[in-house]
Amino acid sequence: MKYLIFGAGLQGRIVGYDILNFEEGAEVIYADVLQENLDTAKTIVGENRVRFENVDISDEEASVKLMNESDVVIICLPHDLTTTTKVYNCLAQAKGKKAVFSDYWMWDKHHEFDDALKTAKVLAVPGLGIAPGFANICVGQLDHEFDQLEEAIIYVGGLPVERGVCPFDYMELFNLEAMLDMYITPATVFEDGAPTKKPILTPFDHLIIPGHGMAEVFWTDGLCSLEKTMAGKGIKKMAETTLRWPGHLAQMKVLNDLGFFDTEPVDVYGVEVRPKDVSEKIFQKLWAKKPGVRDLTYLKVVGKGRRNGEFVEKYYELKGYSDEEKGITSMEITTAYPISIAAIILAKDEHEVYGVVDPEIYFIGDRFKEMVEQLGRRDLNVYSG
Repeated sequence: MKYLIFGAGLQGRIVGYDILNFEEGAEVIYADVLQENLDTAKTIVGENRVRFENVDISDEEASVKLMNESDVVIICLPHDLTTTTKVYNCLAQAKGKKAVFSDYWMWDKHHEFDDALKTAKVLAVPGLGIAPGFANICVGQLDHEFDQLEEAIIYVGGLPVERGVCPFDYMELFNLEAMLDMYITPATVFEDGAPTKKPILTPFDHLIIPGHGMAEVFWTDGLCSLEKTMAGKGIKKMAETTLRWPGHLAQMKVLNDLGFFDTEPVDVYGVEVRPKDVSEKIFQKLWAKKPGVRDLTYLKVVGKGRRNGEFVEKYYELKGYSDEEKGITSMEITTAYPISIAAIILAKDEHEVYGVVDPEIYFIGDRFKEMVEQLGRRDLNVYSG
């Protein structure tokens, strides 16, 4: 099988690395507009069974040509509407392809391209990663297993293993811009079966991360497609939450209240700047990954409801650690591997399914079992209870 990865950044380079390690005979094409990203990917994956193409997704002719050379297209590009539209336009021209997308903060826009992909007999599964991604898949699987799923809560967080070694007990493990957006965006959760908004940076619970201790829990806006796919199914309570070590949120709330995360520009000696942008640059330095300091990503998805006439509770749990030798964070690993595994499953799936299909709809039942088994092969064991 030949896999085309558009975007050789933090996610894409690890997706290709994983496919080459676990899919015998697979070939990978990396496509990126930035040569430095391609060069970094080359240092990680080498040059055996790999091609590197300096291509911009805006170049439709070159992009469609690469897609036509591939069995599965993996999109690890920015999630803005312009880029998303360009990707779908190319997929519709390529025809008969399968595609997976990393994350998707503009989840409500993807289905606008459903008809075009069905006409072209293209299958696209957006929203892969850890959360959104495998977390959403776990909710879909719980809904599949229960006669009536009544409650689904996602707990997820990436943290330094050691406390007291990083400012505010945090370290940048992935995309700092997205993380700060998460801090300032009110969360949509379901209560009494209806969507409602929750305040930002407000701890409301605690959860023990096995082997590491107590973490604070706060609401975040990460349900994404679950807002649509689980609506009307009788779920009374549903939320995505994020974990931080105790005290972190109180410090972030002080900064927010003082205006450091404001997105309205202010005049600084004749230059218009957004306080959030300045804070982001400062935190990039303060929270830079510390070599030798291990980090972990923890996910727990808890479902409650009725099954076989009884009220039951079930959870799925995953915990991953950084690879300090290879310089790969736990968030890169736990985000990339569900993407690469999804691509491998799609490549071998002979069912004729077309259009835009959300991951919690597609990766349930036998496909969920296959994904869990494949994660275990990569030492990302998924526990349930």
